[in-house]
Amino acid sequence: MKHQSSVDLRRIQITGGSSFMITLPKDWADSVGLKKNDTVGLQPQPDGSMVIYPGGEQAAIAGSTKVIDADGITDRDYLYRQLVGAYIAGHDVIELRSEGELSSMAASTASSFTQTAIGLEILEESDNRIVIKDLMDQGEIKPAKSVERMKVLVRNMLNDVLEALEQRDPKLLDGMSDRDREVDRIDWLISRQVNIHQKDITISRRMGMDLCEITRCGSVSRSIERIGDHAVLLASNLKPLVEGKSTAVDERILSTGKDVVTLFTDSVGTWSNRNMVAANKCIERGEMLVQRSKEIVNLDDIVDEKTAMAAELISGSVKRVAEYSMDIAEIAINSAMD
Repeated sequence: MKHQSSVDLRRIQITGGSSFMITLPKDWADSVGLKKNDTVGLQPQPDGSMVIYPGGEQAAIAGSTKVIDADGITDRDYLYRQLVGAYIAGHDVIELRSEGELSSMAASTASSFTQTAIGLEILEESDNRIVIKDLMDQGEIKPAKSVERMKVLVRNMLNDVLEALEQRDPKLLDGMSDRDREVDRIDWLISRQVNIHQKDITISRRMGMDLCEITRCGSVSRSIERIGDHAVLLASNLKPLVEGKSTAVDERILSTGKDVVTLFTDSVGTWSNRNMVAANKCIERGEMLVQRSKEIVNLDDIVDEKTAMAAELISGSVKRVAEYSMDIAEIAINSAMD
């Protein structure tokens, strides 16, 4: 059988006076189990090419099932991570199975997982088996739109953190973990879509989307997800300052923080618009903000150990947000070069 990357050229023949016909390579047909009178599926692509599916239409739309053996698993977090991993890997059906009776922990973990992951429902549940299925149409939610939603969520989280410090209002810091979980849910979905598209490139072709750009969506999504994590850290580490008196440290945090939030949103914008010039400027701004973030910790202005520790942690998070924003701008330049 020829290597997949080689091109097997075949001449078009005419049969019956009006129908075009080509023969299929025998080595390939044998390798996929095709026999005389078997059905194959043909699917035109947006670029004018044609995909052949052995097994007909059902093969073209068939999904995959991941079975997770719950026996012996007593760690809820470990089971949850397996469910998340199966979801992100792109399986259409996830089956949780036990030789005996599924534990209440396994059942509640499966229920919690389906309520968190986007598009999943429990279709079957018995004493020893839970079947979870993805009911979402892959063409319904485009990864780039999901990235835009993540940007808005994380931008609002960062702005609320800074406003809490500026207004001395700790209530604005409430619920950050719940908001971050929403960001995580979208990141899982995008990672799942990237894997699904990479395993079957015909999906992106049917949707008229660029597989490279879908893959970059995953990279941008991961950077935004990590920025969301730092928003949660900032909320936690800012509490001592929010509940205390205004200091010069606060002023540096607000000044640098607001510029970093602007950098973040601008960087995502350069990726969306494939604006290489603006992306390069974002990287230059990011380099300066990384240096400014280090100036947040100025021991001359810090009079107590609690403030010093908070300032150091905040400085680290602000620096990481700037660096992740620069990563997004670099991806924007790569996209612009396509």
